[in-house]
Amino acid sequence: MSADELRRAQMVPRTYFYGKEFRYKIETESRTGVDGATFFSGHLDIAANGVRTLAIGKPSPHRSYIPARLMHYQENPGEPHIDDDLLLTYFEGTDGRVSHDFLRKLLYDFEGRRTVNSSGTVSVGHVLPAFHQDPLVSLLVDDVSIINGVNQMDGIEFVAMGDKLQTEWIAHKADPNAIRMSTTDPDDPFYAVYTSQPECMLLERRLRYPDGPLQIDISELMIFDGFRYPKKATYRAVTPDGTFGYICSIELLDIREIDVHDFEWIPPWPAGTEWMREKDRKRFHVPYSDAQLASIQQRALANARADAPQPKSSWFFYLNLGLIGLIIAMVVYRFWPRSEPV
Repeated sequence: MSADELRRAQMVPRTYFYGKEFRYKIETESRTGVDGATFFSGHLDIAANGVRTLAIGKPSPHRSYIPARLMHYQENPGEPHIDDDLLLTYFEGTDGRVSHDFLRKLLYDFEGRRTVNSSGTVSVGHVLPAFHQDPLVSLLVDDVSIINGVNQMDGIEFVAMGDKLQTEWIAHKADPNAIRMSTTDPDDPFYAVYTSQPECMLLERRLRYPDGPLQIDISELMIFDGFRYPKKATYRAVTPDGTFGYICSIELLDIREIDVHDFEWIPPWPAGTEWMREKDRKRFHVPYSDAQLASIQQRALANARADAPQPKSSWFFYLNLGLIGLIIAMVVYRFWPRSEPV
């Protein structure tokens, strides 16, 4: 393919991931800077490392959006009221009309001085902040605006680059017939590597600044239903100095078809969630069961006792104890009956 043919192919949105759910491991290195925290750095402990499922629906003639759901699980650290090995710690779901997001409050180290409620939010429309920063979404979905239902700009004229870009076949670690596209300007270090057709999926792209690391690095592909997906990959979203952003590594575990009409795009609130409806700022609460609340309270009491400062015996205490013992010994010696001499 010529560079312009490859660019034209990239302008056609990929759709083979519609109607599927992906399960994958995610590991995140988060970097924070003076400008604030990314989504991952703000929720690193419970929403950045673990196992995720990503479900994407299908287009419908009666709607502009596509429903989506993101669920994040981590190993249960020992929640007192939940026995599941994998603990749901974060989710986002939307049917396009309304969106829910949930963030769990971990209670295994709860001491009774903080709120015991997890948090949730209900928003109008297609609001998925973590969806936009998820590495698998970044690798699969070449135009997120299609998922969000944002109208595409019509009448965009394709401008051919001609001899400013060049392509060549290369043997990439993920695809032996990959296509490398680069500039012909020796002063421009930009290049990108794509899979061969039909996906023309981005395999490798270096950050624009000179000698920058790979922003996208797919090292292995998975085949499902005749199409290739990223099996192992690293995605970087960091500033040029490397001090702010996040680096995510993923491993795709499996893919399955879903029934988009019966799929649960918005899961129910877990017990103990306090959620807010954004349009009127009204708050609601899903209570724990009596048994769950009792387990939480027992753990909180045990944690508080374990963390309470233990009294320390001072040298003054031992001095007094020794003096008392000496006095008792003297009294016993003074009044102990003695035998008369013969």
